[in-house]
Amino acid sequence: MKIDSTIAAIVTGGASGLGEATARRFAGLGAKVAILDLQRERGEKVAAEIGGLFCETDVTSDDSVDKALAAARAKHGVERVLVCCAGIGVA
Repeated sequence: MKIDSTIAAIVTGGASGLGEATARRFAGLGAKVAILDLQRERGEKVAAEIGGLFCETDVTSDDSVDKALAAARAKHGVERVLVCCAGIGVA
């Protein structure tokens, strides 16, 4: 698949770590990127830097995910790429 401005991508966990790197890479290739994450401040910063959309999302809540997907689709159209990087670390 060619990644360009016709492609909408959703990245969960896109505010940091592997998700952030993935969101930045897709944006760098021209894709329209929506970041779904709980980390509002960091997510908004990354989204602003890459020209993407941030949706505060709790991926453990169907309602939260439904609202985020609706917002992302309203702005970018139906996603062709979904990358699931949301997670937590327990030490």
